[in-house]
Amino acid sequence: MSNKEAVRKLLTLLSDYKKTIAVIIVCLLFSTVLNLCIPLLNRHIMDDGFIGGDKKLLIVLALCSFLIYLVCAGIDLLEEKKRVDIAAKLQYKLAEESYSHLIRVKAGYFTRHNYAQILNDIQVDIANIASIADESTFFVVMQIFGITGGIIGLFIIDWRMTVLVLIFIPVKYAVMHYFARQRKKAVDGFIHESQEYAGWFGDTVGGIREIKLFGISVDKHREFDERQKRLIGSQKELNLLMQRNSITDMVLVQFLTTLIYVVGSNLVFGLQLSIGSVFAFITYSTYVTRPISAILNIGYLLSGILPSTKRYYEFMNEEEEDDAVEYTVTPQAGEIEFRQVSFAYEEEKPVLENVNFVIPKGSKTALLGKNGSGKSTVIDLLLRLYTPGQGQILLDGQEISDMPLREYRNLISVVSQDIYLFQDTIRNNICLYQQVEDAQILEACRDSGLSEFIEEVSLDYSVGTNGMMLSGGQKQKIALARALIHDRPIVVFDEATSGSDTCSEQQINALLHTRLHDKTVIVIAHRQAVLSEVDQVVRLDNGNQEN
Repeated sequence: MSNKEAVRKLLTLLSDYKKTIAVIIVCLLFSTVLNLCIPLLNRHIMDDGFIGGDKKLLIVLALCSFLIYLVCAGIDLLEEKKRVDIAAKLQYKLAEESYSHLIRVKAGYFTRHNYAQILNDIQVDIANIASIADESTFFVVMQIFGITGGIIGLFIIDWRMTVLVLIFIPVKYAVMHYFARQRKKAVDGFIHESQEYAGWFGDTVGGIREIKLFGISVDKHREFDERQKRLIGSQKELNLLMQRNSITDMVLVQFLTTLIYVVGSNLVFGLQLSIGSVFAFITYSTYVTRPISAILNIGYLLSGILPSTKRYYEFMNEEEEDDAVEYTVTPQAGEIEFRQVSFAYEEEKPVLENVNFVIPKGSKTALLGKNGSGKSTVIDLLLRLYTPGQGQILLDGQEISDMPLREYRNLISVVSQDIYLFQDTIRNNICLYQQVEDAQILEACRDSGLSEFIEEVSLDYSVGTNGMMLSGGQKQKIALARALIHDRPIVVFDEATSGSDTCSEQQINALLHTRLHDKTVIVIAHRQAVLSEVDQVVRLDNGNQEN
């Protein structure tokens, strides 16, 4: 995505708040006009009040100046309220939009990014994009209004000193342009280091068990030192650059003020200008030079926003599972057929090649093969987590890709070895937002072998993050109870008995002939014992189907 496209995206985001932005701009315009009156009032206070000795006029002008400040403060408060409202709505919109996209994005995205990295990128990008509605952005708008009035005020007071101010503008432009380029490089570096660190951190936390078991905490801490120092160094460089920009700006403004004092003093001593006019001129010069800084800082501001905008919309362009297609096929349970199916995660590295098999409705089928033979890939394709590179997968004679994804997946329950449990109660992890009577839940727990544990802790026992308060066998029994409760016509056991004891395995095998007798069941297993419980066996070897 180019910078122009990123800017268009930002403008599109703001276009939803046109009315509110219009109110803010009107407020800024009124505030600017009122502020332009203050230097003229101050000139009269100095020349006619203090130097002219008119006490009454001085008091009146001072009260007028104070009144203007009060009105400006009220306008600024209204403008800030509207601006904060835009920023809050914008942040919510981006967060909701990214979350909705995240749960629909294709599974391949999650194989390339870990969860910590995804969360970090989205949070950083949303915060940076939402900063387009910060006060600094609208400050630029206000300063653009102010520059016109400031230049008019300068010419009214003295055209010779006005030329001095106008000569100063290109000098300031060159300096600010340099800092904008430097900041863009620094922001790009910081975003890269932040992304790298988030990916490493998520990978490290995910492997905390291995770190402890293999005693590599010292090595990981060394990696932490290296990555954290790079990240902090990047942040430090960015902060110092911002500070140098601010200090340089102050020095330039002070240099201009000094020149105005020198030139103005000559004009005052030559009786060509009043003292109040010099001070008013200095104020007007800030109205001109400050907008120049602000306008030039648009690039400085965007250099922090545009990289995040590009990354955010690159994420939003990730392909989703279910496109907005009008499906004509209604999913219904029936015969499952894999016809000449091939698939590869990477080019020239096929996982499946020309796989053909049929699973009759209501049958029990075992998928057997060594690790890496493609068994789990078959299930991922059946669940439409991935799309075959070649061939067709049919359900009841219809291609599964022609069916609405949500309705299609509602036909299948999966009991896997790596079941994920939400940080919630056993009851809610079994029901998953369905309203189910306790009697039905307890029956499912009994059939899955979980009832003894339920008697000890109750259905409202909290399982912890991903079931950390449970054993592996208990997690699998919850997964089985979940499948029984949802009562779908197709049930997949993906290595579901690999971590179970013999008693649990026998219980699952028994279910094939009781509660699951009329279901289409697919069992992925290594153990040969399952062969006596199924109607057919499909053997895979290195992605090829054995005859």
